[in-house]
Amino acid sequence: MVVRSYGRYDVNGFRFRSASFEAARPRAATVNSGVVTRAVDAEGREINYYGIIQNILEFSFAGDKKLEVFFFDCKWFDSIHGIRQNQFGMVEIKHSERLSGNDNFVLAHQVEQVYYLSYPCQKLDAWWVVYKVNPRERLHTPAEAAYHIENDNVDEVYQEEEMPMSFDIEPGAGLDSLVGGGDDVTVLHRRKRLPTQRKARRCTVGRRGLLDRDAHEF
Repeated sequence: MVVRSYGRYDVNGFRFRSASFEAARPRAATVNSGVVTRAVDAEGREINYYGIIQNILEFSFAGDKKLEVFFFDCKWFDSIHGIRQNQFGMVEIKHSERLSGNDNFVLAHQVEQVYYLSYPCQKLDAWWVVYKVNPRERLHTPAEAAYHIENDNVDEVYQEEEMPMSFDIEPGAGLDSLVGGGDDVTVLHRRKRLPTQRKARRCTVGRRGLLDRDAHEF
């Protein structure tokens, strides 16, 4: 048997990366080390286990047929004391509560991808909000109940029919009224221009010399 370690691995439409791989690339645009897997306890209850990938391992088994199996080595959060659901329906993880034991491995095809987002306020610094990541090239499909309207008072939504792009005009007497006649033409009369008043100055010769007198000419 040969064991190889990888920094990233694609499965189920997700691209997973180990925490150590992402720590060496602080400028990465996304964080792909969060996982969730479902398990059933002794009482038949389904429990979600949330964790962070520490290492991605490939086990190759020798034989007539080559067998390769991928495992994720994860640190798991306590699914009993370290998980809760707030009033908005969001799942929160207390990241300081870790699951004890050595059962850290999970098959790669048995997990889905999640993202952990911290709160901006210091009061909730101990909790992370869990966001489920959709697989690549796969849209989120609403539940069947989302297609049913529970409120009967909601107005019906409809779309009016569009106007035709082209229409025909039949010739008739009505078109003649659109053509203006001679009586419809308005002629603007030109206003008569009045003479302007000018102020002239005359100079007369008197005994004492030149005298200025003002006179008006029309």
